[in-house]
Amino acid sequence: MAVVRRALQSRIACAARPPALTPPLGVQRFSPKCYSSSVTATRAAEQPSRWPRRFFYATVFASLGLACGKWMDSKVSAPPVPGSEEDARELEAIKRVFETGLPFVKDLRDHPDYVECGVYENYTDEQRMHRLTSGSLRGSRGVALQKVFWNEKEKSAIGVAFLGPGLEGWPTVVHGGALATVIDEHLGRIAVRHFPERTGVTANLTINYRAPVYSDSFYTFHTTIDHERSTDRKAFALVEVRDLTGKLCAEATGIFVVPKTLKLNRIGENF
Repeated sequence: MAVVRRALQSRIACAARPPALTPPLGVQRFSPKCYSSSVTATRAAEQPSRWPRRFFYATVFASLGLACGKWMDSKVSAPPVPGSEEDARELEAIKRVFETGLPFVKDLRDHPDYVECGVYENYTDEQRMHRLTSGSLRGSRGVALQKVFWNEKEKSAIGVAFLGPGLEGWPTVVHGGALATVIDEHLGRIAVRHFPERTGVTANLTINYRAPVYSDSFYTFHTTIDHERSTDRKAFALVEVRDLTGKLCAEATGIFVVPKTLKLNRIGENF
């Protein structure tokens, strides 16, 4: 009887179980795995390719690397020899910027009270070679260009100078001593024009550095004479050094004298 009862219970359980659904012919059975893979492939197809972005970043960084490499090469490579063809090309480019790329130069040339002058015009070529700024510091990497705009009414001058990378103390920054040399010459030029003797020497020079003076750029030197304190043998001169934006980078005062016991050569009427 027990065997018969178990057989009846088994048949009743099978009858109560819902029949398995068999998909019609030609209809593929649903598979979650296949659905997941198809959704993933669809999403991957909809996403844009990353290669254009990667190519863009690679191009940008390669360009930056090339530019940095050229900049470092210009810093560590040997400077062009003054008088060489390479140096002449660099000087020509600097002069071209001075002639056409500096608006304040045009303004000074248009101003009726300012007269443009060269420098070292009182010296021969041989004599200029024995001077610091026109000799050892000449060339595109040194004091590449200097001009003076003289105002006869005010007895003042605005000098323009290009300070090359060969004058650096720290990288990109002009050495304080090199800048002091250029400042001393600009003060001396206006002091000599004040003296009837048209000659003189530096007795005192005080400089306050206000901001870094970066190389490879033009700077203006605004120079005046303190007429109330100056005499025919002693001149008090002042100068402000400014960059192309007008920012004050340095200011200095100088005292120049005509020695009584030392006979000096007359510099002349030019700067």
